[in-house]
Amino acid sequence: MRIRPNLSWMALGIICLACLVNPRIQASAQTATSTDAGFNPNYVLTDDDLFDVTDMSYSNLKSFLRSKGTLADLTVKDIDGKDKVAADVIWRVANSYKINPKYILAVLQKEQSLVEDPEPSQKQLDWAMGYAVCDSCSKNDPAIQDYKGFANQLEYMAKQHREKYFLQLLSSGTTIGGKSVGKTIRVDGQDVTPQNYATAMLYTYTPHIHGNLNLWRIWRRWFSLTYPSGTVVRGTPSGKSYLIRFGEKREFASQAVLESMVDVKKIIEASDTELAAYPDGDQVKFPKYSLLRTPDGSVYLLVSNGKRKFSNRAAFDRFGFMDDDILDVEDADVSDIPDLEPITEKTVFPQGALVKTAKSNTVWYVEASIKHAIPDMTFVKLYFQGRPIRTVTQAKLDGYKTGDAYKLQDGELVRGKSSPAVYVVESGELRPIPSAETFETLGWKWQNVVTLPDRIIGTYAVSDPFTLMARSDATDQVATK
Repeated sequence: MRIRPNLSWMALGIICLACLVNPRIQASAQTATSTDAGFNPNYVLTDDDLFDVTDMSYSNLKSFLRSKGTLADLTVKDIDGKDKVAADVIWRVANSYKINPKYILAVLQKEQSLVEDPEPSQKQLDWAMGYAVCDSCSKNDPAIQDYKGFANQLEYMAKQHREKYFLQLLSSGTTIGGKSVGKTIRVDGQDVTPQNYATAMLYTYTPHIHGNLNLWRIWRRWFSLTYPSGTVVRGTPSGKSYLIRFGEKREFASQAVLESMVDVKKIIEASDTELAAYPDGDQVKFPKYSLLRTPDGSVYLLVSNGKRKFSNRAAFDRFGFMDDDILDVEDADVSDIPDLEPITEKTVFPQGALVKTAKSNTVWYVEASIKHAIPDMTFVKLYFQGRPIRTVTQAKLDGYKTGDAYKLQDGELVRGKSSPAVYVVESGELRPIPSAETFETLGWKWQNVVTLPDRIIGTYAVSDPFTLMARSDATDQVATK
């Protein structure tokens, strides 16, 4: 069936159900491979991935396009007949229709590889969004020439999404293509149940799993940012919270577990689509200071950086622990938790304690009979909120072994008093954050930056600046080292 230029938008939407796919994309079913872990055909992108127009600034758009190809400065004709650079047309369309610029870029790449092509042809530009071109149609068909042109393609695609698909979902719950949230459809021989507006719209625009898988791959490759190890991220809209550690995301099993380990005010938000780029690590299952019993009867106390086994029953009883608080677990639940020094009857402060002497203002953290100097009272507010500081004799304090000073935790944001430079702590070192744009793009909050005396900042090694990097780029960088 062919498109006629004088058709109404409603008729155009009906006819284009099978006509909006890049002709180079095969319509046959294709499932995700092992390298596509995280792809969910029922939930391809979030609604914000399509409609959050604030997700990319104009300067970020220009920088991104320059890093990939030529669209930042390539001259095209806009719908008003004036010559403009392609980046400005993308920005205008995004803001006119409140479409996420990232989504426009991803569709440009999916349909015609335009973003990364160093020398795009006029034909690629003319049919940039694959709009109005069906799989079996000729691009020379006179009936579709009104939709030809880079600016036209972006204009019609954005208008179709915002003023047709989205309004149809809001008013009737179904797009013109029969796609609804929660309604199972058959796509390429596979049952698909869109779980949000975005996914219902994506299958209306590109009614094939393969095309939407390609879109998701592009999105993950470009926009799934790498977070410093130690960052705690909440996925949106799922609400699931994860600890980013050693290139994996580890889900917190419950809110209680999360709150026992993290200052919830420091959690940053990230799209579930972005987080899908991280492989799943072991779940963070137990709150700090949990008592865990394995099948062989061994009982452990879970502390900040590992687990400590009670050497005998007397050691357990000495510290007032209760049997009712013990959780029975499998060996696999604790096998990845490092073993630390066992707890004996002679152990001092198995759960750790803050101590000082009457004649000194220095506060120490004591655990496993080792004392660690607290460099500044700011550390007490950060990591020991609500815990008392005990006064001990000098002789008792001297009886503890002296360890390293207490360290900032990974993921902490810090600065010195005499400098505006902000750092993120990763692997015990400070990584400078080069700009406010980088800071805010990662979802960090300025109120969470901790100001410390310069003498403390000076005790940490400073490593490479933290730069915005997609997960794929970071993986490639590690692989080449």
